[in-house]
Amino acid sequence: MDLQFFIILGVILTFDGILMSFMAWAAQKSSLKQYRIRTPTTYRIPKLKKAINIGLNGLLSTVFMAAILYHFGDYLISDEPVGGVTIFGEVLASLLLYDFMYYFLHRGMHHPKYMKYVHGVHHYVRFPTSTESIYLHPVENLSGLGLLCIAMAIIGPVSAISFLIIFFIYSTVNILVHSNLNLPHPAFKLLNFWAIKHDLHHGKHLNRNYASIFPFWDLMFNTYA
Repeated sequence: MDLQFFIILGVILTFDGILMSFMAWAAQKSSLKQYRIRTPTTYRIPKLKKAINIGLNGLLSTVFMAAILYHFGDYLISDEPVGGVTIFGEVLASLLLYDFMYYFLHRGMHHPKYMKYVHGVHHYVRFPTSTESIYLHPVENLSGLGLLCIAMAIIGPVSAISFLIIFFIYSTVNILVHSNLNLPHPAFKLLNFWAIKHDLHHGKHLNRNYASIFPFWDLMFNTYA
C-alpha cells in the first residue's frame, strides 16, 4: 500500500459522502422527490440525534478501516501485480462471499428476541433515504465492515486495485440501496431494483430481502420478495 492507494481511498470516501448527500436531497427536496417510493407522514427521530448518529458512524467506519489496514493489511492486500481477469475474479468472489455472510448476519439480527438491541436502531427509520444508510447501532456498523474484510481475507489477499473496487462497490451500493427512489428511465433499472427491494424489507416484509447486493441468497433460502 502506497500513498496513491490512500489517495484513491480518500477520493472514494469523499465521493460517497457527496453521493449520499445528493441522493438524500434528491429524495426529499428536489423535483425527483415525486419518484420517492414512500414518504413517512411523521419523522420519529429528531434531526440532531440523527445527525450525531450518522456523523459518529461515519467516523467510526473510517477509524475501523484505518486500524484494520494498519494491523491486518497484509492479510487483505497483496503487493503482487495481477491482470484484469484476476481483478474481476477477486472482486466478484469477495462481494459474493460478503453478501452470503451478510445474509445470515442480517437475518440473525432480525430475531425477535434480539432485533431491538442492534438492528432495530436502523429500522426505527421507517422509509430511509441515503444519509440514513448509516443510521445504525455501532455494532451493526462494525459487523458489516468486518464481514467485508473477512471475505477479502478468505478470497485473498486481494490486489490493491481489487480492494479499492470492492470497497467502492460495497459503500456505494449501500447508499443506493437506501435511495428510496424509483426513477422512470431504463438507465436506473439497477438502482430501482435495489431501492424497491430494500423498501419492501423496511416497509412490508421485515422477514424478506436480507441480502444487500445480489438476489441469489434470498432466492436460494426462499426469503425473496
